[in-house]
Amino acid sequence: MDNVTATSKMVRLYIATGFLYFVIGTILLAFSLSGTVAVDRDPIFILLLYGFVTQLIFGVSYIFVPGVSRHSGANYKVIAAEYILLNAGIIAFEGIALTGQKDAAVILGGLMAMIVAVLLHAANIWRTIIGRKSGNAA
Repeated sequence: MDNVTATSKMVRLYIATGFLYFVIGTILLAFSLSGTVAVDRDPIFILLLYGFVTQLIFGVSYIFVPGVSRHSGANYKVIAAEYILLNAGIIAFEGIALTGQKDAAVILGGLMAMIVAVLLHAANIWRTIIGRKSGNAA
């Protein structure tokens, strides 16, 4: 599988995962507003902002940036790593928000995973904008 095909699969995965988080967040919000289930707004915020919006931004940027810059320098392995790290951070924060347990190691680990994912994404997009070729053909 070439880098472009692999990147296309990751884009679809980002968008599908984003919409999954959106549906779960919307269901939690509906239960919370109806009073059926006592759910704080923090888990809903995490799912909708980081789960839905960030996943869509990451996925769609891999569609639009290569089209605008006329380069496809994104590295598939980096895209896969940022996907895993972003979702690990979201799941860590979601678990904390839903359970109410403030485990410092989980908070720090989740935060670091999300920060590294954002930095990897920024570097990968920058590589695409300036026109560098990726080093692999995953």
